[in-house]
Amino acid sequence: MPKKEILRRLNSIRIKPSGLKLRKYGVSVKYFSGKSDVPEKRVDYEITTELNLQDYKGILTISKEFIFYNQHEPDGMSEILGNAVSKALYPLQTYLNEKGLSTHEIINIEEIKERWKKEKTKLSDKYSSDALETFFEAVDKKLNDRSEIEKSLHHDWFWNLFFHPKFVDYGETRKTSCALFLSVIPYQPALRFPGIQTIHKIPTDYHSFKIEFESEELPADPYFISKHPGKTGAFMSLKVIFDLDLYYHFPMHTRAYFEVYTKDINGNKLFTKKIQYTQYQHNTEEFNNKVLDKSSPFITGGLVVSEQKKWGFYKNEYENDW
Repeated sequence: MPKKEILRRLNSIRIKPSGLKLRKYGVSVKYFSGKSDVPEKRVDYEITTELNLQDYKGILTISKEFIFYNQHEPDGMSEILGNAVSKALYPLQTYLNEKGLSTHEIINIEEIKERWKKEKTKLSDKYSSDALETFFEAVDKKLNDRSEIEKSLHHDWFWNLFFHPKFVDYGETRKTSCALFLSVIPYQPALRFPGIQTIHKIPTDYHSFKIEFESEELPADPYFISKHPGKTGAFMSLKVIFDLDLYYHFPMHTRAYFEVYTKDINGNKLFTKKIQYTQYQHNTEEFNNKVLDKSSPFITGGLVVSEQKKWGFYKNEYENDW
């Protein structure tokens, strides 16, 4: 297949919903400080997504359950309250188009309100305090303003990464400048990370193709800077690797690495904060017997037959270094 045709196909990838089944993901978010390889905080949970088409609109249902804090079930009061809110909020529904973009509009807000009433009753039966009543009032107020809930979802890493634009025009170099928004500071709006996004033309050996985002090296947000950041200052960067399946072009695995660091005299990184996000699809065995569609940009494995010779015959050579 000619290079131009591969590029055309790469730049026009869309989700293929026909036959797409419910997907489950194991998600883990780990927070590190300094040089330690042991996370000071860890949150694990399971996400389920299901895409249905109604009146030519894609409706995505997202469920979130089995939340563990530092590898244990919620037991502290803040964890218990957070878990109750999560049980009310999920499953939630939003619109999804063929480019994998969402309007970020919550469709089933009334269902969420009804679930919150039940969760609030359960909490009231077990606990009683002025602080709890204040918490109830705050949640009630937010649920009465759908835009506030929609805004709060942008603090969620799964939400921001799942809906980040991936099917864009990568031009002839398979690269494009863009920005990724991610909430790395608690209770603060997502930060903007400008950078370069690349789509890989060679598929993996586990039924996926990769899209990678790498941010510029940015001055660290003041939130991360200590009183004595050092002579060279502090920086932050973000790298994200998206794996999407070859058959439906739907998210499989996602890994994100956020780093805050200073530099020594030789320019080596000295980490002060790191956040690692991993999201892996369960039950990927469903792809084992799948066959690529002939219209797939990955049908040749990324190989390009060289241009024709003068007399119309192709060279027995392949280009793979572009």
